[in-house]
Order: sequence, then structure tokens, then C-alpha cells
Amino acid sequence: MKFGDHATFEITDIDRKGRGCGLVNERPACAYFTLPGEEIEGVLVKRQQGVKRFQIARVTKPSPHRTTPRCAFAGKCGGCVWQQFDYGYQLEMKRRLVNRSLVSAGLGGLIIEVIPCPVLYGFRNRMDYCVGWRGEVGLKEPGRWNSYLDLTECHLLSPDATKAVAVFRDWMRDNKIEPWDGVKYTGYARYIVIREGKNTGERLIMVVTSVGPLPAEKELIAALSPFATTLIHGINPTITDLSVAAEMRVLKGEPFLREAVGGKTFIIPPNSFFQTNTIMAGKMLEVVKQLVCGAGVNPAAMILDLYCGVGFFGIGLADLAERVVGVELDAAAIEVAEKNAELNGVRNAEFHAAAAESLSWENEKPDVVVVDPPRSGLHPKVARLLVEKKPERIIYVSCNHDSFARDWKILGEAYQLKQATALDLFPHGPHVELVTLLELK
Repeated sequence: MKFGDHATFEITDIDRKGRGCGLVNERPACAYFTLPGEEIEGVLVKRQQGVKRFQIARVTKPSPHRTTPRCAFAGKCGGCVWQQFDYGYQLEMKRRLVNRSLVSAGLGGLIIEVIPCPVLYGFRNRMDYCVGWRGEVGLKEPGRWNSYLDLTECHLLSPDATKAVAVFRDWMRDNKIEPWDGVKYTGYARYIVIREGKNTGERLIMVVTSVGPLPAEKELIAALSPFATTLIHGINPTITDLSVAAEMRVLKGEPFLREAVGGKTFIIPPNSFFQTNTIMAGKMLEVVKQLVCGAGVNPAAMILDLYCGVGFFGIGLADLAERVVGVELDAAAIEVAEKNAELNGVRNAEFHAAAAESLSWENEKPDVVVVDPPRSGLHPKVARLLVEKKPERIIYVSCNHDSFARDWKILGEAYQLKQATALDLFPHGPHVELVTLLELK
């Protein structure tokens, strides 16, 4: 087949990217915005790693689970690749994906259900809207790094966030501001990052640009102020397509956002990671607390929190142990974690800026180790250290069940999986959070 050729095929499976998959000429084929039980006519747009990728021309046999999405951009936008399917079916697909990873690791299908998110729209507390080379402001099409959608609506954040994006777009147009071009590495406007404190009512907006002063700065501040408690101008001087700012200048308010979860309040700077679904982050903390309590932690116990970030789990669990030690490579995040501990009156937690794999463990004998690594999973040295040092229990919080399955090949040498819980922090997409309790054999 040549690019641009049409083919009609049945969708029989899903992959980890959330694409519907089938066979065309006995070869693997996939298409976004489809799920098992459908038949589609697609246009061949790409070949990658032995898989033909198709773009939907039309759905010739829709799934009975296909519904009318709320957003006009559903079926095009990478922010919600499953919004056109009913939520119960989304949860079943997530359960299938998690169990597939567990089975691949020799663990068997352990997830009976995925804990649902009670709010399906406006649940996110952060979105990074990118600027396209034609001046679009929004998100990208899935699997296409240089194809941007100019979003006039987005239901993942609050309605005021969409209004703020419109203000930013108007500011670019009215002042003839050159958008960033990721091919030529030229331009000025790059991102508008919006973070919302769902339980505090705060909203932080950061405009990310290349080097240089903001044109019509006073006008932009005045136009965005009704929608923000904090305004920041962030500068990314590199050619890397990231919303992270190397330099930040506060235009209004404080240089951070506050959010409250699980009875604790957290300071969150613009560049810092924080769980993007506040409601489900609270539920996930409850699950982890139950596992810690079930593990028999008493007031004399120590909890080691690896990849601790700004202290979410360490501070959230501090009431359950005499001592909590958090470790995080990002020194800036550790500074924030210390401030968050002070803000919440937590005096039994300490935080250290270090790579998790660099710990000596000479003076530390934790009863429970909590790990919440990035999507790439544990550093191999960390997995080996855990097997070598043999803490009684590990609580592994994973945003990528494939990475957990890979890490289990090492951890399984010394541990047994006692409990696994899946939570849906990301409605309308394939991602799912997995919390597991590992006990020493």
C-alpha cells in the first residue's frame, strides 16, 4: 500500500497509546479515535515499527459504545482520544490494558475494576496549551508533533481557562506576535500554561516565550487578570519543545499556586510536577494510606518516599509514621517540599535532593518504601537496591503499567504482589494510575 491509499478493516484490539487495532493485508494496522467492535475506512498516513497507521475516513460500523462527545474537537484532538466512547467502556478498556501488562509480567489479571473519576469534565488542574507555527493556540493531533489544533473550546479545565486562552490568542493577533516554529526554531510565543487550584480557587497562568520582553505587557496583564490570581512570564531560551521556563518573572500575585488535597495544602510552582486530577489524587492518597496502615506501620516506623517531588505522599503520610524521608533529584522541588512541610506543620518529615539510585541506605532501615517514578519507571539501580536492601514492603505508584511490568522482572526476585488498585485520573484517554503493594517473600 502507498500513503494515501484507503482500506476498510475491523478494529479488534487496542494498544497502549489508546489506538484501535486490526489487520490490513495480514499486517498490523491502527487508528486513533477507534475502539474494538468497529469497522472503519481509513487512509494510510504512516508506517512505524511494522505497524500501518491510518486516519479515519469514515466509520462504516460504529461500536454500540460510541456516543456524541461534548467537545467539537473530539475525534481530532490528542487531549481526548476516547471522548466519543461511553465512560463505562473506557474503564473496561483501561482494565484490559493494565491486566495485559500484568499478565506480560507473569502476574495474571489482577484488576477487577478501575476506580472511576466522579467528574468527567473540568477535572484537570493543569493544561499546557501550545502555540503552532501558524498561530494556533491549543493542542496537537495525536501522533503528529507538528500538527496543531486552534482550540476554541476545551472541557478538561474550567470554562474560564478557555476564556484565558482566547485572550492570549487575541493578544498574539492584535500585536502581530510571531508564533514559535518548531522546525525553523524561530518565533516568540510558545505556550500558555494554566494551573487551577480546584479546592483553593486559585489559578496560575504562565505565558511561555522565547527570550525578549512581552509586547503590550500591561494590556495582557489587564486582559488576563480576571481569570488569574497569579500571572507569570516564563522564558524558554532553548529549541526544545517544552513548557518549562528557565527564567520566570511574576506579573501578578505570588510565584506559585496553592492546592489542597487530603487535608493538606501544597505550594506548586509553575515548573513543578503535581498530580493533574485533584479529586482522584485525593482518592489515590487514601489508597496509599490504607496500604500503609495495612502494612502495620506504627508510630515508631520510618517511611522512605522516593521520587518525592514537592512532598505529596511524604507529607500526606506523615501522620502515619514517626519519621518520613523524601528523596528527589530536583533540588528546586525539594525546597518546595520543605516549605510544604512547614506550611502544614509537619515536623517529622525531611527531604533530600539526591538521585534515588545514589542512596547508600547505611543508616536507613525503612519499614515502607513509597516509589512514584516518572513514566519511564524506576532507574534499574533503584530496583536492584530495593531487592538488595529488602525493605519489608514497597508501595509502587505507577502512571505507566508497562514500566511497572518491566520493573517487576527485577522486583519479583524478592517480592510478591499482594494488592493492585487501578484509578482513573485521566478520563477520555488510555492512561491509568496503578498502585501496588509489594511484600518481601
